[in-house]
Amino acid sequence: MTYLINLLVVAYIVSLIYLSKVELLKNYVRILAVQGLIIFFVAISELKDADVLHLLFVLVETLLFKAIFVPLFMQRVIKRSGKAKNSGMYIKPYASVVMATIFVAIAFAIVESIHDKHLEIKYFTAAISSIIIGLYVGINHRDIITHLVSYMIIENGIFLIALALGGEMPILVNSAILLDIFSSILIMGIFLNKIKDYFHTTDDNELTQLKD
Repeated sequence: MTYLINLLVVAYIVSLIYLSKVELLKNYVRILAVQGLIIFFVAISELKDADVLHLLFVLVETLLFKAIFVPLFMQRVIKRSGKAKNSGMYIKPYASVVMATIFVAIAFAIVESIHDKHLEIKYFTAAISSIIIGLYVGINHRDIITHLVSYMIIENGIFLIALALGGEMPILVNSAILLDIFSSILIMGIFLNKIKDYFHTTDDNELTQLKD
């Protein structure tokens, strides 16, 4: 089981590195779905001794929300945008892969320097990598859809931090996180639709035309 979990964590980190170079919007949907499934299996394995209510909540938060609802929502937003690719990157794809790999190495070095026996190194490395690469993707792209994806990647990293700290995820904290994600996606979805109605594009350069 430990070998399988390690393999899943490695797959998650690889998906982050791949994300840094993605240009086709449909690939964002696939990455979010894959990451949602990985987080689901990792969470279930870590919380196998938890009570039924806790496990049910994790099932809803990871499998139904992260692996199904969010990708479907993103697919709908992408379809309505009428675009197949993002609006471009400031740093080119292959250079972004190098940057993402460096970020993962930095995250691992940070975790190794902590020296806490209660800390799950593999989860914390994946979590820090997810947050840093999520921020990088948001900064490196001009497309608002990509900004929403970067937010979800950061949120996945925050979820993994809970596992890194020993799998302690109080249901009230999870409820707050779930509500925050849900409301944020709805607000961003409305915002994206408004941008589409007025400018017929999701390039954030067009935001300079917004007036009171």
